[in-house]
Amino acid sequence: MFNFEINNWFRALARFCDYSIFFLALGAVTLFLPYFYGPFFYYYLALAIPFLWAPVEALLVSKWGTTPGKTLFGLSVGDAMGRNLSYSSALKWALFLPGRPGTVRQKNVSWKRKLCAFLTSSAFVMAAIYGNVLALWSVGLEKGISPEGWVQYSSADAGFKVSFPTDPEAASKELVIPDSGKVLSYKEITTDESEKVRYSVSHLDLPRKWRLAGNTTLLKGVLDLMVKHTEGSVLLEKEFRMHGQHRVLDYRLKQGKDEVKGRLIIVGGTLYKLTVVYPQSHAKELEQNPFLDSFEIT
Repeated sequence: MFNFEINNWFRALARFCDYSIFFLALGAVTLFLPYFYGPFFYYYLALAIPFLWAPVEALLVSKWGTTPGKTLFGLSVGDAMGRNLSYSSALKWALFLPGRPGTVRQKNVSWKRKLCAFLTSSAFVMAAIYGNVLALWSVGLEKGISPEGWVQYSSADAGFKVSFPTDPEAASKELVIPDSGKVLSYKEITTDESEKVRYSVSHLDLPRKWRLAGNTTLLKGVLDLMVKHTEGSVLLEKEFRMHGQHRVLDYRLKQGKDEVKGRLIIVGGTLYKLTVVYPQSHAKELEQNPFLDSFEIT
């Protein structure tokens, strides 16, 4: 039943399959955390996978004598008597320590099983390598919404385009930073769909020192300042999400009798703020409003 002449290619594929499954699992967990993890985080995570996987592999080997990848190829690990290794021995095995105990055994499997195992492991490896790229590509298909009858505004200098319900107006303004006295210049483009609903896009270049804090920290800080220093503002909800290839912070505020639905995004050191201000009585009809998703970096 068992073959002690082990195919090293199967062992390598089984291990890469285990690494890929574990990497995909950890990557999926990060999607539910309230933090932004940039591409470099996943590069470093991939490099750390062999070390992070070792305790998990040791647990599986000590309990069942195999792992998901090894199971695909009919491989198992045990002692000379065929019994499961203890956790400490399995951990030595997983860490490739000198003099590690354990013997690899392989079931005699059919060529169909081998082919299926090869294709399955290849799929897991490719998913781990290209999964993030494919996710960004699929999200990117939602870009460029152009609602019928709306006006598309494009700014070559600021590097964006967005759709407004009516022709917008642009104005230069100044922002006084609380508790510092510093003044930042920014531009704001606004339009009114009616007397009660206002749309706006503003953008400003962030000071170089601020950028060292990282985009996620800056987005949170900007939203906190907005709520703290805008009279009558109450934060109702906030959420990080992907818009195209960029991480954005969506939020909803209550300001007196009005509500504000907004989005903050930082690209290349420029902060963009999109807002829709409307009476609470208009909240339901503006739930599917396309304004925020029509914004696109050019």
